[in-house]
Amino acid sequence: MIKTQVMSFTFFYLFSVLAQANQWIVGGSLGVAWGEADSSSLNKQLTDRGINATVSSIDSNRIASQVFVGYEYLPRWGVEVGYVDLGDIEAAINGTLSGINNYFTTGQDIYPQSATGWQVSSIYRYPVGGKLQWSGRLGIYSWTTDYTLQALNNSQKVSDDGMDVIYGLGLEIGEWIKSGGIIGQVNWDRYSINGESIDVLGFGVSYRF
Repeated sequence: MIKTQVMSFTFFYLFSVLAQANQWIVGGSLGVAWGEADSSSLNKQLTDRGINATVSSIDSNRIASQVFVGYEYLPRWGVEVGYVDLGDIEAAINGTLSGINNYFTTGQDIYPQSATGWQVSSIYRYPVGGKLQWSGRLGIYSWTTDYTLQALNNSQKVSDDGMDVIYGLGLEIGEWIKSGGIIGQVNWDRYSINGESIDVLGFGVSYRF
């Protein structure tokens, strides 16, 4: 009899916990992305490969965006699936004709990194007040990238893909953090594309229901 009561209490407790956490979340954000690549680091790579060319300009910052859908399966714990665009970036490389031709044949992987793709993340949320909670993210980013290399009358398409770990921190603000509704978000996330770290500071909204 005692065993039955314990099992009934355990089942009721688990059901109550799951009912409280049973929330879907949809949202999106815009932000600024920046990577490690700059003129000096790219010029060093060109010199190391014996390419007679230099980077004359580079856009280090660009607009990043993402949309996502999430599910909170336990209090504080959830999972998200989203599509992330790390933004367009341009770099100008100047050099002699032989240097540029050499770049097309041996240095076409020397450029600032960016990508688009899908990510799956595990989310942990920690309340710090009635309207605030921190969030932590750890996941996998499956990315693809496409570039067009242009010099004089030559052009060449470059494509690449990969899968890397992403992680980040966030702050969620709103009246309906627990009950559902519109939530404001500020997030910092770090991505890795072909060994280059890319940071994203994003501002967005999500809706819990």
